[in-house]
Amino acid sequence: MNLKNLIHRELCEGMTEEQMASAVGVSLGTLADILTGKDPQDSAIWEQFGRYFRMEVELLRTGESEHGKTRVVLPARPSRSLAGYLRRIPLLNWHQMEQIAKKGSLPAVIQAEAMVETTDVSGTRTFALKVQDDSMEPLFSKGEMIFVNPDVEYQPGDYVIAERQNTRSASAVLRQVKTLGDQCMLHPLSRHDDLPLTTQDVVRGKVVRLRKNL
Repeated sequence: MNLKNLIHRELCEGMTEEQMASAVGVSLGTLADILTGKDPQDSAIWEQFGRYFRMEVELLRTGESEHGKTRVVLPARPSRSLAGYLRRIPLLNWHQMEQIAKKGSLPAVIQAEAMVETTDVSGTRTFALKVQDDSMEPLFSKGEMIFVNPDVEYQPGDYVIAERQNTRSASAVLRQVKTLGDQCMLHPLSRHDDLPLTTQDVVRGKVVRLRKNL
């Protein structure tokens, strides 16, 4: 996640550069510089983009949150922008997702890394995660953002977050669901160690969108 990619996302979803610059409150020249790979030097410009994307400035600049656990109040409804209806979705680390995925309803306040905006993602309890390893390359690269909906049913071929149970602890993984006869398997794209999806394992949600790094 970086500023250039976020701007490209907005432009790809229908905004013009003029509309984008006006909405953020920066000049067209500043926007053009960022699109050519020149990050702003003025902290005030970073703050303007942070307000527009509703993200921490440090997360926007470096990809890392200043506060590993930020308490956020979830919005009641999406807002309208020039690109369409925007939703603010919590970006969680892999240890934080249980506060949403294990509950039947959306809590009003959660612990999150940050809030990210996206369009056309459904699901009241949908949350975002960052891919934690390279086991699902080339489709999912480490550090890219995925959106997970815990309230939709998965089918063979879908990508899911599954919590594997063992004698020591539970560990969550991103995998593709495949079938082998009557058995569902958890398939990593870049490895060959398919694992059976057992009755003890728990699927925490289906991946409904991937935000690619450009």
